[in-house]
Amino acid sequence: MTVLVTGATGKVGSRVLAQLLADGRAARAGTRRSDIPLDWSIPATWTPALSGVEALFFVLPGGDDGHRSVARIGDQAQAFLEAASQAGVRRVVLMTALGMNYAPSEVDQRAVELRLQESDFEWSIVRPNWFHQNFTEGPLRDLAVANHGVLRIPAGEAAVSFIDANDIAAVSVTALRGTHGNREYDVTGEEALTFTQAAAITAQAGLPVTAYEPVSDEEFRRSAAALGWHPEYVDTLSGLYSVIASGANAHTTPDATDLLGRPLRTLAEYAAAPGA
Repeated sequence: MTVLVTGATGKVGSRVLAQLLADGRAARAGTRRSDIPLDWSIPATWTPALSGVEALFFVLPGGDDGHRSVARIGDQAQAFLEAASQAGVRRVVLMTALGMNYAPSEVDQRAVELRLQESDFEWSIVRPNWFHQNFTEGPLRDLAVANHGVLRIPAGEAAVSFIDANDIAAVSVTALRGTHGNREYDVTGEEALTFTQAAAITAQAGLPVTAYEPVSDEEFRRSAAALGWHPEYVDTLSGLYSVIASGANAHTTPDATDLLGRPLRTLAEYAAAPGA
């Protein structure tokens, strides 16, 4: 069974691809720069990318590569699912985000979830919380580096049950094996930490985030604008930080530990060996 991994240069997709290949599975990357390119904005690339594919790891672009806007990509994603069905793909594992099942249907990721659930695919939806790798890759790191190590975002003092991207990938690979069809997994770490607590851990390990300072949404937007980030990308981040501040990302779930049958990697363990 050949698996197409979208987002294969991202934090989770790259690890999904690596784990599949390490397991001896037939898998290939689906990116704009892969051997068989896949570009969301060029539907002509979709059919060649899907040729011979039976299973799909599916993640919508988040815009972190270039801090760009990915607004209104949901229609393209749903059209891609239709193309995958016509190409003979049987199984889809979709990764969105924790709490997406409560989002209105107008939100791109939620619209794709609903489309998948109504389809004839064997499907799984993986909804992870924020990653450990956000402290070393992506906007949290970039904001901290721009402010001499201090992460300044409007997340208040709420906690987040951060989870490692390798564990999210392991959940996704298990779902791709098809032993648990038509399931939804809300995956979190086993501990919830405030950003102040998390920054203390990453600072001790010498990672880019060395301290945390809660700021207003207006202050965050000024900082992001000064870095040249697209306004729609900033809007997306602002909404995500608002959700954190509400406390919605503080809870933990057993889904990942139950599925994998082992403890999950902690932030301290990640910080000690971020390249592992």
